[in-house]
Order: sequence, then C-alpha cells, then structure tokens
Amino acid sequence: MKATTLLPLLLLGALSCQKPLFTQTPRWMRMQDRYVHMQADSTRGQGDIGGEAEKEPEEKKPSVYVTALRFPEGVDWRAGSLEGARIVLWKDGVEVLDVPGGHYPEPDRHRVRGGHLWQDDSDGSTTRVLRDGEEWVRYDGDEILRGMLLVGEDLHTVGQRAGSGGFSYRINGREIYAHPLARVPGSFDEREWEGGALMLDDGKVYYACALPIRKDDATTWEYRLMQGDQVALTIAQAEAKTVFDIRVREGCVYRTELRGASAQSLVLVRDNVAHSLQVHSDESVHLCRLIPQGEQMLVKGYTSKTGQDARAYWLQGESGMVQQISSRFSLADLYPDNPLQAAIYLNNGRVREIFNGEKPVLLFPNRYMLRTKACSAFRDGVLYATLTDCSGNEHLILQGGQLETVRFNGCFTGIWIE
Repeated sequence: MKATTLLPLLLLGALSCQKPLFTQTPRWMRMQDRYVHMQADSTRGQGDIGGEAEKEPEEKKPSVYVTALRFPEGVDWRAGSLEGARIVLWKDGVEVLDVPGGHYPEPDRHRVRGGHLWQDDSDGSTTRVLRDGEEWVRYDGDEILRGMLLVGEDLHTVGQRAGSGGFSYRINGREIYAHPLARVPGSFDEREWEGGALMLDDGKVYYACALPIRKDDATTWEYRLMQGDQVALTIAQAEAKTVFDIRVREGCVYRTELRGASAQSLVLVRDNVAHSLQVHSDESVHLCRLIPQGEQMLVKGYTSKTGQDARAYWLQGESGMVQQISSRFSLADLYPDNPLQAAIYLNNGRVREIFNGEKPVLLFPNRYMLRTKACSAFRDGVLYATLTDCSGNEHLILQGGQLETVRFNGCFTGIWIE
C-alpha cells in the first residue's frame, strides 16, 4: 500500500484542538443524512391523489460521545509525563466538557454513562467519584472502580483496592461488603454490561468475587455471586477448574467455566444446567466472557493451539456458533449482531487493518492504536473507533468507512453511542 495514496485521505479534515473540535459538522456526522432526500422521494404518490404522504415521526438518532486525555503542547505523555492532563468529552463532534485529569489520569478511569462523563480518582488515601467534573461521592481508601451503576439517585460501586488487594462494594460511598483478599473478575472492559462488574436485574444489584483458598502450598479459588452483603451462589473449588465469568440476567444465573484440564470441558452454565461449547481438546481457551445478545446469552472468547500463530475468535451460545473469525493477528474485539464481520486487526497492539464488513478501511498500518477496549464499538451495523497516533498528534475517528483526522496532544480513551 503506497503512502502517497493515503496522504490526501489523512490530511482531509485536519482540525485544530481549539474549541469547537470540528470547525464544521464532521463528515462522519454529515453522512448520516445523505439519503434522506431519496427516502422522501420514494414516498411520493402514496396516499390520496394530489396529497402529500403522511410523515411518520423521525426516530431519534443516537449521539456519538468521544473521550480523550489532552495535554498541553510540549508535554511528552508517551514518556510518562502527565502534567496538565485534561479529560475532554465531545458529543457529535462538538467539545462539551473539559475537566482536570485527576491524580492518576489513566484512560480506563473515566467513561460515559447516560450522556455524562464519570470519573474515579484517588490521591492514595481517598477515592472520589465525579460526574462531569463535579464530585458525586468520596470515601476513605485507595480503590480503582471495576463496576458502577446509578440506580435512581444511589450510586453503586465495586472497587478493587490497590496494593494488598481486596475489594469493597459501596452505595453512595458507604461500605456494604468488603473482603481483604478477594478480587473482582469483571471490569469496564465488558462493554456490553453498562455497570462493568455490576449487574442490575429485577431491581437488584449483583456482582461476583473470587476468594483465594490456600491448600498444600497451592492457591485455588472459590467464586461467589453476591447481592449486597449476601451470598447468592457459591461455586466451590472442587466444582470447576476455572470460572471465567458469572452474570445474572432475567432471573437466571449464567457462568462460563472449565470443568477439567481439557479445553473440551468448557461449558456455558445456565442455572446449573451445563451446555458444552464447541472447543477441541487440543486447543487452549482464553477470555470466555458472557455477553447478552437479544434473547441469548453468548460467550465471547478465543482459542489457540501450541505452535500455531492463528487464533480462532468466536461468539457462541447454547444453540451453537454465532460468529467465528480466524486470524494470526489479534482482534480488538468481537461485536455481537455483526453479520458482515466488521473487525479491527492488531499487530503487537497497533492497528494493522480495519474491515468495515468486507471493505477495507484505508489507513497506514501500524501507525495507530486503540488505547482501551472502549475505543471501538459496533452499533446498528456501523463500526466506530477512536485511533490514537502512535508517534504524532494526528489521530483518527472512524465511523463505518469514514475517517476524520483530529489534532491534539494526547490520546483518545473511548467512544460511546447513546
């Protein structure tokens, strides 16, 4: 691929980092209405002769939210200098918020929920949760949030403690349950779950935790599903070799687990009824996270074989395989409801190529990276991504097959469609 063929594309739409972000409506927002006039023409002649067709109310389109860490010019954030970090939020191409990055301006410590920017920050002794830069709650202790849900006016959080380990489940900062050694298996990487490690089902908030069990100089794990400070389900160490995920949905408890040494023992369990998944005994399984899709609960994971570079990434459920992509390159993520198999391929963490369905998106390979799992999304047949320039400040926003260049000193941290 010749660089000269791509240079005009990447220079098109070059923008400054001054407010507003885009000097005009960005191409990836303009293209959404390009066929409106054609749809209107197709309705002519319908209804009474000589009369206009009755117009149906337009469905409200979701907004595109983009977040980034932005630094003053000259600050080398790639070398670890975080001086002057700001968290920036754009909505549909317009900058709507710019707040301090906090003590630890890390890409995975802020997110968009309900059109608001939520941020957790700690000074080493006190943790604060902020919405749109304003403090919502604070409490003693140094924690990194793994889950967060706003239920009415009550903020539910589950935070992993720094250093010695352990976690706390809190409501409005008040500790409801804690364990000094346990860990929380979920996180905000599970984009399909709004609450990250927390789940809301029938008005109740659930979370999972894993407790270390020491025996004969070996450590195994006991897994618990918790509701508040009560144990809803215990999976003893003898019941499964490895438990990858536990979730609650519509009154059912799901989990993915290996029941033996062989990958062929990988199962999806719904209310203690096990469904074997399509994995061969000579493969190793990885990830195996639960994600809801319509009426189904799917397992997202990948398998690899010793001595082979290729991996098989898949989504499967009780009824079998839903989607599978094999590649010697890593996939940024798998997206449910993706029949065209739009995908982002990574090479040592850098974006190698992107396919918007069967069509490749033209960009320089290995020049960009996704800073977090939140930097890609798939919604209504459209692939979105925020691509951070690995060495410069000319970053890209992708919507479907359209790219827009955005210049600022920093990195994108996520994209949300709400």
